[in-house]
Amino acid sequence: MLEVNDFNAIRISLASPEQILSWSYGEVTKPETINYRTLKPEKDGLFDERIFGPTKDFECYCGKYKRAKHKGIICERCGVEVTRSKVRRERMGHIMLAAPVAHLWFFKGTPSRLGLLLDVSPRSLERVLYFAQYIIIEVDEERKADLLAKIRAEFDQALEARRQELAAAEAEVNAWRDGELNRLAAELEANNVRAEARRDDTVRALEAEFAAARDLLREALGKAAPEAVTFRGQTLVGAGEPVAESHIAELADAYRRELGRAADEYQQDLGRYRALYEAGVEQVLQEAGRRLSELQARFEAARAELEEQLADKEDELRRLRPRELLSEAEYAEFREKYGDLFRAGMGAEAILEIVRRLDLDCLREELRQEINSSSGQRRKKATKRLRVVEAFRQSGNKPEWMILTVLPVLPPDLRPMVQLDGGRFATSDLNDLYRRVINRNNRLKRLMELGAP
Repeated sequence: MLEVNDFNAIRISLASPEQILSWSYGEVTKPETINYRTLKPEKDGLFDERIFGPTKDFECYCGKYKRAKHKGIICERCGVEVTRSKVRRERMGHIMLAAPVAHLWFFKGTPSRLGLLLDVSPRSLERVLYFAQYIIIEVDEERKADLLAKIRAEFDQALEARRQELAAAEAEVNAWRDGELNRLAAELEANNVRAEARRDDTVRALEAEFAAARDLLREALGKAAPEAVTFRGQTLVGAGEPVAESHIAELADAYRRELGRAADEYQQDLGRYRALYEAGVEQVLQEAGRRLSELQARFEAARAELEEQLADKEDELRRLRPRELLSEAEYAEFREKYGDLFRAGMGAEAILEIVRRLDLDCLREELRQEINSSSGQRRKKATKRLRVVEAFRQSGNKPEWMILTVLPVLPPDLRPMVQLDGGRFATSDLNDLYRRVINRNNRLKRLMELGAP
């Protein structure tokens, strides 16, 4: 046997599942300890002699082999090795866990080693380990990049469609504006033509009336007028009055005044029609400007909505990264949207898979860069994380060993059962704890075999 009483120092480190199995002499599958009738250990139980060795020196379970001469023989009937009973103080067993389990020291300790390694707060880590939240294990980054590009392309396509709609609507408004301006210009032209025609008619009527009055005055010049001579309702010479040159001059003056009045009326008509035209043009331009502004505002609102939708989708996709936490509702929503783009899980099994993927060398370089480029709280946190990473690298321990897949079972003589007076037994609390673990482990195995959720 190995002499363990003489040593200078002791070093405690994490044990790998393989190392635990190498320590073990067999798997404990039943929670029983001893048979209370025979007072012998139960097979496959916590005191099984096949695993931990005989309870009596050089005597197997069934009694076929006794005495030291049979030392080292394994009984073919009961499977117990014939050896000293004190091996029950050193031989260990193991329990193969149906599901990985995170060691309490490493996720609830201060500081939380698992939390620092994964950059996850202890509270969030606890929610994952106790099946309250999902944690993303893996993301298909190539498909994620393709999906981001597709979303961006869909945004560009939708925005271009809105631009085309805007251009078509603006063209429609511009066409309406041009049509209205052309109509107003045509109306102005028509009104000007009518005003000119009215002026020409007035001038012709004036000319005819002037010529008639002038002829009458010339015929009666120096004589008494046979009848009253009028022009535009104004009596120039009464009937019987003598006609003089001054009457002809007065007629010419009246004629010139009427021509001037006709010209003034013509200019007034032109000015009025021009004012109406300009007012109409202003109204049309204002209405067109209002419609174009509304269209532009509608386009900007649509673009803002599209950009918001794009940002939401991109943010949602960017949330899909390893170690991101999801509620059950979010997990169901993302699974429906993105299918197998990502893998997420709950419990220590998910944490174990994430921890196994850690590259401590790369993580060390990242943390060193962060320490050099950051300050304050971020730098302090990165320093803590780097300290844990370096400790793992230098010790040779692996982070996944903090998650138990195999549970070591202590030698039975270190957790004994002692019979008291009256037939009762006193036992170590470790036996009760092991029994709970085995019962729950077996129950979980049965549920998993049945495919229970």
